[in-house]
Amino acid sequence: MPIEENRADVNKLEKKYLKIAIVFFLLGMIYLLWTITVIVTVVFFDFEFDWAGLTIDQWIISSIIIFSIFLVIEIIFLLHHSSTKKKQIESEKPKPLLYKGKRLHKYTVPTGSKGGIFSKTFVKIDDQNILYLRYQMIPPNDLWGKKEKKLFF
Repeated sequence: MPIEENRADVNKLEKKYLKIAIVFFLLGMIYLLWTITVIVTVVFFDFEFDWAGLTIDQWIISSIIIFSIFLVIEIIFLLHHSSTKKKQIESEKPKPLLYKGKRLHKYTVPTGSKGGIFSKTFVKIDDQNILYLRYQMIPPNDLWGKKEKKLFF
């Protein structure tokens, strides 16, 4: 997968998780406010214990269960997002070049030159590393010459 697509996928995932986290947070706050309302009406306004369908103990236990579920879901989202972010960072790192199972260190003289004819030399540094030298013998302009512009009149 190209790096740009990988970044786009991680950004979409991040936005999706953020929206879901906001929804869970709002639902949790609404449920918390409802539980506090039930407790306040029973304790301070002398309503019956089960006027809201459940007793105070049941409302408190259900709040704890719901908040625990929301917390577990948020932790799963966080772990999944961090693992995909880590995979993205790993995929963006340059992979080491290998030649016959050994790490290849590549140098081109002059730096960044492309085209033309190169001499290629492999130098064994140690058991794990090989130096790959590319020296430009003939530049592309000398090889093919400059193209002349032809006018049609």
